[in-house]
Amino acid sequence: MPFGGVIGNHRQVLLKPNTNQRDPFPSITAPEILRAVAHHCRDAGVEHIIVHEDHKWELDPYYAAEDLPGLDIQISHSTDVSQYVPVEYAKWHGDMDPDVALAGVQLRPPVDNLKKPGFQKTDGPCLRVAHQLQDAPVIINMPVLKRHFAGQMTSALKNHFGSVYGAHRWLAHASLEKDRDYFDRKLAEFASAVRPELTITDARSLQAVYGPFREAGTRIVEGVNRLIISGDMIAADVIAMELVKQYDDSFTSANEAIIHRQHEHAEELGLGTRDLSKMEIIELKV
Repeated sequence: MPFGGVIGNHRQVLLKPNTNQRDPFPSITAPEILRAVAHHCRDAGVEHIIVHEDHKWELDPYYAAEDLPGLDIQISHSTDVSQYVPVEYAKWHGDMDPDVALAGVQLRPPVDNLKKPGFQKTDGPCLRVAHQLQDAPVIINMPVLKRHFAGQMTSALKNHFGSVYGAHRWLAHASLEKDRDYFDRKLAEFASAVRPELTITDARSLQAVYGPFREAGTRIVEGVNRLIISGDMIAADVIAMELVKQYDDSFTSANEAIIHRQHEHAEELGLGTRDLSKMEIIELKV
């Protein structure tokens, strides 16, 4: 897997895994694939590899240092606005008003942080992005493939909910019952705030029926045996959704329609294309 064309002359790379709970792969990105990608980065001349994790409450790493030797695990605390830098883009929308978003919503952590002193809402076309991601010369997006109760599917685009200041995403989650399109638009905006150079979606196995965490109805599907590698997050997610449709009988046309709307927003932001006829698709068997 040669990375020279992606990395160029840069000597630092940031790996962005999915790490939003303590369940093992395919609920989070597996340490072995992080090690494998880091190996190829070093072969391309990279000297410093950061693994960026987002944390809501606890600040202990999801990965043990011995699982990722030589990798610099860095953590952003989603409640601390000082760890995020403001980024502007004319096509983004400002945050929903918290009073509107929370009216009639049963509060639960971390949504109740929106009413705490120090919360900062963003007005206008601005988002706050983790400074590690904003500063990184090269970002490799490393999602897993799993169902998600709000986003319908976690993959390339959804993985960047963990890239922005917590209040942005808590407002998006709080809006679900009243403004579904706000959530879907924000999902695309968060991904466009990062725009990784490469996405590697680990679909060797997938988490079906329910996610992002595991509950009684969650089903782990083994033997899918796919890695989706692309510079286009939308195209990567189109292929990922076809795998979900193939392996998860609970995934309905209504779920698919929601993801199509997310992709429409992402296309409007210039993140790629849903039309796979415009892509060169190379399938390798190893």
